Parts: sequence; structure tokens; C-alpha cells
Amino acid sequence: MDLVKRIGGKVALAATLILCGIVNLAVFVPPATMAQETQPADVPPSPDAQYFEFPHIPASQLDSTDASLVSANKAAIAAEARFFGYDLSLAGWNWDASTCPAMPEELLLHYRRSFSNGAESLFTALVPRTAGRVYVVPILYRNAMPFRSATGSERSIAVFNRVVPADVAAAAIQPDGKWLALGLCYADMAYGNANIVNRAGDEMGLARAPQPLLHLSEGNSARSIVFTDRNAPGQYLVWTITFSQKGRVTAASALQLSDYVARVRNGAEPAVKPMPQGAEPPVKTLPPGQEPPVKPQPQ
Repeated sequence: MDLVKRIGGKVALAATLILCGIVNLAVFVPPATMAQETQPADVPPSPDAQYFEFPHIPASQLDSTDASLVSANKAAIAAEARFFGYDLSLAGWNWDASTCPAMPEELLLHYRRSFSNGAESLFTALVPRTAGRVYVVPILYRNAMPFRSATGSERSIAVFNRVVPADVAAAAIQPDGKWLALGLCYADMAYGNANIVNRAGDEMGLARAPQPLLHLSEGNSARSIVFTDRNAPGQYLVWTITFSQKGRVTAASALQLSDYVARVRNGAEPAVKPMPQGAEPPVKTLPPGQEPPVKPQPQ
């Protein structure tokens, strides 16, 4: 198992897959033999919104309806978690809840248990609001990830495709659909708390971080969503989630990158080259008290 350190309350996931084909264009309509890239239809309208994320509500602030739902499924959550090696009977567990528009019938719970050495255990539980079963997606065991990272594991993909209704998935993955929210739902389930970067803003470190893009392959009808997740100060994840034409996830990866740092050669401060001063334009000065002659114009 690879060990991953938790930095700034976020998991620094490492991935070895190579991210390719990221072209940061606003709207590009290519020839039929190429792929198409579009910007999301569901980016928050406010120009000041730098991040796109779902609200995460602490257990103590959950409304009565959702609190009752969690209480009614407490035993099922504990049993499913135990199957994956998590013991909720131990002290130190806490959780928060979020909702995803692509999963209207599911309540997402993120269970965390912190240890004195800074390590953390983490998993996601999906609780049905109506009939159905509880699903658990394992993410961390004392800062150790499963043999296959949750970002692209068969478990994550299978659970996501099961809980997202087919009609919702098919509509969301279209160029005019809410495909960014669909991608955020997957990241939120497989990672815990995702914060999609809409724009770099004033953060120099995000200058090279890709903006959200939907890639459309006209050759095999596949789609892929690329977005940046600000997972901790000084670093970010670049997610690539591949979907079928019907909106079903077929593969996913997350590449950990460090913030961009502008470097100066040899560590020296950049020299400032003064601009040459231009010559002052000639100005004719009139003697004091002498007004310039005025030639009246015929009206």
C-alpha cells in the first residue's frame, strides 16, 4: 500500500496515470475527425465564484429529516463499513453530509477518524432516501489507501453508476447538460470533499491548472471531463473522468501536481531596464500679456 499524507485537512492522493489531451479553449468546434471541447453549462453565474463545491453539513447541523434517515440506517452503515475494515463502534468517528443533484435519492456521508499521529481513516457512505441499500466506498485506512485508489477503483465506478439514474446521467453528459456537477459528484464520493477551480483568480500557483472542460470524442462517442481540485495549499489534483455516451463512468484518475512557481534565473531579482526618455515636444511661449491673434470665422 502506498502511504499518503493528509495535508490541510485534505488527502494528497498520488496517481501515476499520465494526463493527456488537455487543451484549455473556451469553445472549439473542430472537424469531424477531431474531439470537441466545451465549457460547462453549470458553472456558478457569479464572476467572483472561484470554486465550485457542494455544501458539506456537519452531523450536528443536519436537519431533522436527514438526521432521522441516518439514524434509521445506522446499523446498515456500520455493517457495510465493517465489511471494508472500518469499525464505527470505536471512538473518534465523525461525519458530514452532502447532496448531489445527480444522485437525488442518495445522501452522501463522509466518515472520518483522526489519530494522534495525524493519520486519518476515511470512507463515503451512500444512504438511500427511499428503498435501496447502503453502499460504502473505502478511501483511506490510517492514511493508507486501498490497493486500488478510490479515485478510479472498480468499486467507486460500480457504485456511482448504480446510484445515478440512467436518464439523469444521459442528460448530464451532453454539452449543454450539467456535466461538471456530474463530475463533482463522482469526485465528492471517491475523495471526500472536492473543490473545483473555475478560474485561477489571484493565485499564481493555479496559473497552469486546467479549467473545467468536456472532451467529446466523435470517433467512439466517449466523453471525458477534466477539472482541477484544490485539495490542499500548495498542491492540486487534476481529475480526468471518462464516460460513455450514456453518462456511465468507464475510468477515472487524479494526478497530484504542485503549485506553479515563477522562478528567476540564478535566483537573482529580475533587472528592471529603464525606458529611454523621449524628447519633449517644442512649445512656443507667448510673452506675458500678449494674446494670440484670433481670425474670426464667417458665420
